[in-house]
Amino acid sequence: MSDTVPHTEAPAPSARHIHRQHATALAIVMAVFTVALLAYGWSVYARQRAALWWGLSSQGEQIQLALNDTLDVARSHVSGMRQSTERNLRQPLLADTSLVDRLERRNLAPLRDAPWDRLPQDLVKEVGAVHVDPGADATAYRRGVEAPLGALAQVAASHSQHQRLQWSYFYDAQKQWRWVYPAQSREDLLTATGQADMAGALATLWDAGGTTPLDAAGPTRNPQKELVWTAAHTDPLKKTAVVSVLAPVYSAERYAGVVGADLTLDALSAVLLQRALPMGQAWVVNSQGQVLASSEAKPSALPAGPYVPDAGWLRFALRGTDWSLLVHAPGSVVTRKTLAQMVPMLATGVAGLLALLVACLWLSRRFTQPALQLAEYVQQTEGPSIKRPPPVPALWKPWFDRVARLALQRRDQVMGAHQRTTQLENQAAQHIVDLRNTAAEHEAQLALRAGELRSAYAQLSAALADAQAAQGASKKPTRPNPLPE
Repeated sequence: MSDTVPHTEAPAPSARHIHRQHATALAIVMAVFTVALLAYGWSVYARQRAALWWGLSSQGEQIQLALNDTLDVARSHVSGMRQSTERNLRQPLLADTSLVDRLERRNLAPLRDAPWDRLPQDLVKEVGAVHVDPGADATAYRRGVEAPLGALAQVAASHSQHQRLQWSYFYDAQKQWRWVYPAQSREDLLTATGQADMAGALATLWDAGGTTPLDAAGPTRNPQKELVWTAAHTDPLKKTAVVSVLAPVYSAERYAGVVGADLTLDALSAVLLQRALPMGQAWVVNSQGQVLASSEAKPSALPAGPYVPDAGWLRFALRGTDWSLLVHAPGSVVTRKTLAQMVPMLATGVAGLLALLVACLWLSRRFTQPALQLAEYVQQTEGPSIKRPPPVPALWKPWFDRVARLALQRRDQVMGAHQRTTQLENQAAQHIVDLRNTAAEHEAQLALRAGELRSAYAQLSAALADAQAAQGASKKPTRPNPLPE
């Protein structure tokens, strides 16, 4: 059985409501694309930032290898000096004992505290210089200088190949004498140290800016007999910052002295400057926090710690030392560098988003907005007043004109129907009035006739009564039959 109960038709949404829904949908679509672009940009930013950190770490490792190579030159050089010196001490027959005799024979006027100072200049350049404490045994150096001179060829070759090696030397454990290569003249040494005699000059050298090489490499502070790197100090002759690598020399179990070499800090700085970091700055520091080299031409102070990756620091240990290579890239620098590399991607994404927005607005203005205006115009034409169509693209103008034309036709039809209905209603009302007037006339005529009948009946009743009264007078009166009223 079909359902014959009429259902109420749901009201159609207004054009304004549809317009709001369209604007909301467009905003949601653009918001979704914007959020998607931001999410993608953030993922790219995170990957790019990680790539920059990986590149910085890789660059740090390369600098670490280069620094290790530089330090290995000095370490290998000093290790070779120690090996040769200790071998000559263990096996005196292997040492060239005649070298000192030949040098003495060439000495024109030997000095007590600088016995080789007046050798011919060509010899001085080849064999270095010996300085003796004037208060010590004048021949003490003769009993030990043959041992370090066994490494003379190696020392000369190392200095010719590596300009950053400033001095190579042997210090007597008893602090009686020293040998140094290249040679330092007596006058230059006294002038540089500001001392009046060799004893004071040697005391300055034994201290070496507070690093005390003989104590630092000696058995008390270095029982493992390992190579020792000193803190940075200033070379008194050339006034340059250097670090010393020292190796203790033993004859059997007797501490005979120390061999060493001074490496300029410029050698470390040159490595940092030659390998420019993609971002940030690098320092070489020792375990006491002393800055030995910096990647900037004008070294700046080391920022405060903590030197942990979370704070933007990378640390690389330098082989054979207690030094570290610290690489620091502040978060702001990493962010700026990352964003700079992301500019093409960001520009493309923003351009795409703007292109999508322009396309949506164009489609909305070209199709969606006119369609909504058409729906709204259709609703507006349902009233008695019909406005002119709004300005729309030429594609939609015929539709608006057709709606306006149909609306005018419909209004004319409705007005004609309304007029006809009014006329019919007026005619029906007049007809009802006429009918009522006719009925009233009929009622009046009927009432008049009824009155006439009642009057005639009354007259007849009176006449009959008179007749009966006359007859009753003559006869016995009889009761007349009553007439209906």
